Amino acid sequence: MLTKEDFKKLKKEAKHEIALIEKEAQHLQQKSESSPHEKDKLWNVEEMEELIQKRNERKYSSWTIELCTIIEDLLNQLYQQTHQKKFNSIQLMKTPAYRSLSNIEILQAELKNQYLSLKSGEENIEEEIAKVFQLRNKLIHSNFSYASIIRDNRNAKKEFEFILDTVKKYRKCLKYNQPEN
Repeated sequence: MLTKEDFKKLKKEAKHEIALIEKEAQHLQQKSESSPHEKDKLWNVEEMEELIQKRNERKYSSWTIELCTIIEDLLNQLYQQTHQKKFNSIQLMKTPAYRSLSNIEILQAELKNQYLSLKSGEENIEEEIAKVFQLRNKLIHSNFSYASIIRDNRNAKKEFEFILDTVKKYRKCLKYNQPEN
């Protein structure tokens, strides 16, 4: 059975993993602003900027996938401790209500039935995290092209910041509900 201490521990682990990615992203930004390759005689300025942009987008792609993996892993562990069994999305998709849902949506629905909820006033964060997972899926199915997931009026950095902020907010909004005796 999931205890409040288990819940806090798992949430804290996810927080630390997300913070590591956030630090890497900040480091990438600082590094991009002062690129050592600018003085390289083999590249002109435009070629260097394009090379740096492609590299940054690959980093954003891998971090996006990693952030989603952190949340999936957190929910999966919460599910396993709550239900005392492994999460089996294929079996659960046989339930009519779950047929058209993604793994993340099924995990959320299953955990809501037990000890997990979102802090009041934060119900829309489920929709936002679902958008992040849709972006991740599109990223994977578009041959890891970050440009394919950038939405209107955004650039790669802004899109990644949205993803990072959504994941951080979602993790923070998860709330443990004491079981009634």
